[in-house]
Amino acid sequence: MTTPLAYSIKTHQPGARVDYLVFAGTEGILAKNPYVDRVIGMPRGSRSPGVIASLWNRYDVALSTNPSDRMTLFGSIAGKRSYGLLQDVPAEWWKKLLLTGWLRYDDSNHVVPGVLSLLDSLGIPKLPRVVMGFDADDESFVSARLAGGPYVVLHPYSRGACKFWDAEKWGALAGLIHDRLGLRTLFTVTPDPADRAFLERIAEAAPTRIEWFSELFSLNQLAAAIKGSTAYVGIDTAATHIAAAVGTPTVAVFGPTLTRYWAPWPNDCRERSPFSTGKGVQRVGNVTVVQKPWECVPCNRESCAISQRGKMECLEETTPEEVFREVKDHVGQHHRK
Repeated sequence: MTTPLAYSIKTHQPGARVDYLVFAGTEGILAKNPYVDRVIGMPRGSRSPGVIASLWNRYDVALSTNPSDRMTLFGSIAGKRSYGLLQDVPAEWWKKLLLTGWLRYDDSNHVVPGVLSLLDSLGIPKLPRVVMGFDADDESFVSARLAGGPYVVLHPYSRGACKFWDAEKWGALAGLIHDRLGLRTLFTVTPDPADRAFLERIAEAAPTRIEWFSELFSLNQLAAAIKGSTAYVGIDTAATHIAAAVGTPTVAVFGPTLTRYWAPWPNDCRERSPFSTGKGVQRVGNVTVVQKPWECVPCNRESCAISQRGKMECLEETTPEEVFREVKDHVGQHHRK
């Protein structure tokens, strides 16, 4: 969600060098991004003195895109000038001293306009486009493995239990897409054994045979596979943001998440918060968010305050028919355009 910064900078200052500092193991999301020159991985849970030494005043400008202590510290170290987003509270006083300039972190609007606001201090025009990289090799890899006709990609996995939609519902949705739209349903796979067990439960629940990726795809290959699909359905997870970024009709099944801040970004949207309603079915560009229109939604909690069974009730009560209706309508509108 910070890649609009790199896109804006490189578009208006093509000769600029744009590097990213990320936690080791997360570099793949930026691989093959044409607007990123280098990705530096930093070990988690360490002070990384070697990284600190290598970054000291190395850059003309450093931007820290959330108010964490670590990000503010590294931004102030790396840049001759440094700008960041901060919580405007008394405890943040020391961060304000470290940075050349700061803006108030605000989750009442979407994260994309929030991080782009850092460019105001640099006089660089803001271009709200999320970029996910892939190339012709990735497209060839995908076409060789997913041949067989038009397909919908479904990604049902998340590391957060509060974001899960039941296997039975995924199976029923796959059946509706296959039977009523005549499209193949292709589920992604991950290296996690728990995800594989979840996929097997989906297959058992589906009224028709489902398909899944024959092997693990890299994030770049996943982006190419989603780009080549008729539509994508997923929950609140990185793959759903990838789908929105590559322009595929994207249906996101959300529970307690703050859609006004974390919904998939419809590229080139100029609103501060395109999903500001915060609940119910919302459609903007190629993105549709399905969320219950309840008073308590979104609660932004990891457990449900109204449940008597330890479930996220807003997700439990979202039906396959509701999601299918949005897949059908959204895909139809997209292809008519």
